Amino acid sequence: MGAPEKEDGAPSPGRKQHKTSKEVHFSVLPDKYEPLIEEVEEEETAEERRRRKEEKKRKRKKRYKKYKKNVWKALRLSWRCLITGLRNMASTYATPLSAVATPLSAVATVMTEVQRAGGSKA
Repeated sequence: MGAPEKEDGAPSPGRKQHKTSKEVHFSVLPDKYEPLIEEVEEEETAEERRRRKEEKKRKRKKRYKKYKKNVWKALRLSWRCLITGLRNMASTYATPLSAVATPLSAVATVMTEVQRAGGSKA
């Protein structure tokens, strides 16, 4: 009832490919062949191990110091911004509304004068 399956060797998207073996060619080694031998590392002495641990510890401490410095810089800047914002908010709420309205009305009158001067020139 279903669609006939493909038999032409091309794998369909739903089927897995079958694993096949590969041919391997062997050759005779020449007489002058020298195999690569990796040097076996000598055992570390206690002195070298201690020196390496100290170096690692020193690097970690230096990296920690750098991160700590940057974090403190960021915290200081954030704290300053917060304090500045709080001070501005406090000064805004502390001033009477009449003191705030006076500069606003002065700005409004200057703006209307500028608009009138601009309108008469045009």
